[in-house]
Amino acid sequence: MPLLAFREFLLVGGLGMIIAGLTAYIMTWMLVAVHLRDHHPQERQWLGGFLFSPRAFGWYLGRRYRRLDDPRLDPIARMASIGAWVIVSGAFVVLLSWVLAFLPEGR
Repeated sequence: MPLLAFREFLLVGGLGMIIAGLTAYIMTWMLVAVHLRDHHPQERQWLGGFLFSPRAFGWYLGRRYRRLDDPRLDPIARMASIGAWVIVSGAFVVLLSWVLAFLPEGR
């Protein structure tokens, strides 16, 4: 029973992390997109218009916004970067929960 409870805890916690990261990512993506449109149109065009494009998601995970050296962009893009990493971390926690489902329950 303890393994089952721990696995369910990981599942719920991981899903909560994904939702929290997704919320931060979506809210700050809009702010970053407007800032890029106004101040760095070439970077905005390179990223594309879809917030979950692999290029945009990788841009946040790799903290590539720092190359632009824009002190007004850094604080808002950092929040989206944290949100992206929380999404990835939550996915790993959910995956760990799924892997634990295949372990035999010790009795």
